[in-house]
Amino acid sequence: MVYHLRAMARLLVIPLVLLALLGGAVIWSGAMGSRDAGADFVFVNRGDIKTLDPNSISWLQDIRVAYGLWEGLCTLEPKAGDPDELVVVNGAAERIDVSDDATVYTFHLRPDGRWTNGDPVVAGDFVFAWRRMLEEPADYTYLHYYIKGAREYQQAYAARVEAVRANGATTQPAADYATVGVTALDRLTLRVTLNHPVTFFRDLVAFPPFFPLHAGSMKSFRVTDKATGHVTYRKAFTHPPHLVGNGPFRLAEWVLRKRLRLAASEHYWDRARVKSRVVDVLSFQDPQTSYLKYETDDVDWLAEVANDTAAELKKRGRKDVHTFPGFGTYFYSINCQDKLPGGAANPLRDARVRRALALAVDRKPLVDKIGLIGQPPATSFVPPGLFAGYPEPQAPGYEPDTARRLLAEAGYPGGKGLPIISLIYNTEGDHVLYAQNVAKQWGDVLGVRITLEGLENKKFATRLHDKDYAIARASWIGDYPDVSTFTDKYLSDSDNNDSGWVNKAYDDLCARAAREANATERLKLLGQAEQILLDEMPIVPVFHYVNAYLIREGVKGVPLDPRNQVMLKFVQGRSREGGRR
Repeated sequence: MVYHLRAMARLLVIPLVLLALLGGAVIWSGAMGSRDAGADFVFVNRGDIKTLDPNSISWLQDIRVAYGLWEGLCTLEPKAGDPDELVVVNGAAERIDVSDDATVYTFHLRPDGRWTNGDPVVAGDFVFAWRRMLEEPADYTYLHYYIKGAREYQQAYAARVEAVRANGATTQPAADYATVGVTALDRLTLRVTLNHPVTFFRDLVAFPPFFPLHAGSMKSFRVTDKATGHVTYRKAFTHPPHLVGNGPFRLAEWVLRKRLRLAASEHYWDRARVKSRVVDVLSFQDPQTSYLKYETDDVDWLAEVANDTAAELKKRGRKDVHTFPGFGTYFYSINCQDKLPGGAANPLRDARVRRALALAVDRKPLVDKIGLIGQPPATSFVPPGLFAGYPEPQAPGYEPDTARRLLAEAGYPGGKGLPIISLIYNTEGDHVLYAQNVAKQWGDVLGVRITLEGLENKKFATRLHDKDYAIARASWIGDYPDVSTFTDKYLSDSDNNDSGWVNKAYDDLCARAAREANATERLKLLGQAEQILLDEMPIVPVFHYVNAYLIREGVKGVPLDPRNQVMLKFVQGRSREGGRR
């Protein structure tokens, strides 16, 4: 009953603090501008923006904003007749030709495509961005490996840079980008050659890692290593007034950890269909503050609602709360490298220890007492029911006796001899509650001692990515409608593989699946790959997501999209009277 009392306490305290919040909101609005100062649509994002560099974007809140600032060769828009479904359509490309063998795509760019500074969008802008993705690789570089020669170019480029750094010089020839299947045939024609057919390639080129970049505006932020010639860019190019995009909005203002303001681009080719002239994107660390901001009528859309709040509001019959199935999984990531941070031997590199941890978690009380909105307990990484024909492998659920046996077989009976293990989590939302519950279960069932370490979002994201942890709170939301959006994450050369888990058989199955022309056989291969993942357990699945939104009546264009995405181009706030909604 504790969780119900917590929900009630959170909601009952609102009337007591509402006036104080309103007073603070007036001051904040006067200092920074609010919807009174011209915002047509205001929403609270999932968390603080981590980066607006398309090269590095991987977090959901960043991707949401990126879709408003840039446009890929293809883009997403609400499906006619079903506005809650986002479908891929032509974006910066006016026309797309595909070869008979489906390995060569020729993109014909729109002659009226423009950057926010008025410059024309040209094929070379895509070449520049995609080449940078290989020379300055990041989380999603592996998605470019579908392109002919991309992987080989990245490896050759990196090898030469490392050789020069190590030796001061090298006889190794410079990597030749002409070997990569990306060519600007003329100003408005881009040809892309793939290693093999990729049925979801249009979805990929709609995704931020394939967005174009405006090289001219980035030039003053360019940093060249004198020894190697390797080029990087200072992140200040992503801040206003420097950021130049080709999407429906320009970045007008960015107040760190508080707000972004997007203003409609006067140069965007499809500006007649942009519904809002100004969009404010707010960020708060505390979910209760976000909720209170919504309750004061200052927010049109709350993109993430605390579980207990959503459950209580649904119980009260509130029509503006919406819960619906997600496209992702909440889990714990386990560091599988030989050494832990600090250099100690890593007992978690033993799959028996990882499997013991997974089998010692009873997920039902987690979703019943903390989740509260119907999250399905997870014993798989790929959420079930998403992909027709997929075998949907499953790991065993709660098996405490087997868990104890496996831990003993690994040399740690009753947890004896196992060092204290640190579990990190980001402090927003209910992550601490899940972590406390799971840590207690591991202690009760296995005798494993866990220390909890809460971190602010950016520090947490850095440590997760750098594998600077033993066990970490994690999640994954699929990026495009194909099983590989999940399975590719744990390829050994994926920068999104935060666990450091490497399995050649897994890699080989995914590679075979990528080349398999028969759809049924392809899904079978990917299912076999996921089964290896579930057998080796570099992750401990906890539950599959259910999304919770609060949307004001009269707001249009916010889809109940499982991927949690929204195309800001189509959002429209409530009608205004007297300058206030």
